[in-house]
Amino acid sequence: MNRQRRAGWTKRWGLAAVLVFAVLSVLLTPGNPRAAEGAFPDQPITVISPLGAGGGTTIELRNLAPFVQKYLGQPMVVDVQAGGGTTIGVTAASRAKPDGYTILCSPLPTCMFSQELLNSSSNLQDFEYIYAWFEGPMDITVRADSPYQTFNDLLEASKQKPLKTAIAGIGQQSQLMATLLEKHTGLRLTLVPYPGGGPAATALIRGDVDLNPGLSTTSIRFIRDGKSRQIVVLGPKALDALPDTPTIYDLGYKDFPYVPFVRGVSAPAGTPEDRVAILAEAFRKAVADPEFQAIMQKQGRPIKTMSREEWGKFAQESFKLAKQYVPLMKQAMADK
Repeated sequence: MNRQRRAGWTKRWGLAAVLVFAVLSVLLTPGNPRAAEGAFPDQPITVISPLGAGGGTTIELRNLAPFVQKYLGQPMVVDVQAGGGTTIGVTAASRAKPDGYTILCSPLPTCMFSQELLNSSSNLQDFEYIYAWFEGPMDITVRADSPYQTFNDLLEASKQKPLKTAIAGIGQQSQLMATLLEKHTGLRLTLVPYPGGGPAATALIRGDVDLNPGLSTTSIRFIRDGKSRQIVVLGPKALDALPDTPTIYDLGYKDFPYVPFVRGVSAPAGTPEDRVAILAEAFRKAVADPEFQAIMQKQGRPIKTMSREEWGKFAQESFKLAKQYVPLMKQAMADK
């Protein structure tokens, strides 16, 4: 090949390289719509669970993980950071970089109760709320061989001596339920804290306590195994999986407040809007997946979804509930 032809080719290839570089520079410029397209997520996302590994929150996250990966295109890693009445995990999430790669499963309003009762600076009310998929009532369970067959049996026994009740940690929704039971029904209780709903249910089965005001869907697997019995549902409707259990309203306590337990995910304040939207769509599709819904149905876990807007609104309502009920919880603790 002669020198003149080589020089021509070199010139043409050099010009092509310059053009390619120029196009890539434009496409990758921050703020260019095509620059962000497909860029998030490009690595696994981590979801912090602020409740124990044996509880329903972590179980449901593990149920969801393969389906979120299916629709998000990246693995979802469940990071259990339990303790401090959820404040350890929530605080870790609040301090995470707001880039969408670390988010929080924030059961509400229980996390708000913990935040207010324990004076946490996590500011959950300022998080970016992504999507929610679960709402369930609390209940009261006893051991399968307990002499207490009805709620009235518990009430009568507590007149003689306060009954020992498990709670899933200070600041948890179960603590509020115990407080409301004392206030609205006259049931007398001695609270025994455990690090989560799973350990509280296990303590009941061991016989360490007389009853457990826990989340109804956490109770189901122990009831199905013949280890515990559901006495009453602390909400307006029994679970489809346990339809014969009376509600607290069936028993005549019409003024008993219904405080639902709602489970969803949120991101630290300041997480970019477009990333929150991508996460919300992935979780929406994951929850709607027939295989995921079949798993939840088999486990007796009702699905009730909330969009970003609905979930965010419920978060603000939960903050108000915490402001309303935490003083009552504090007073009940002081009176013990």
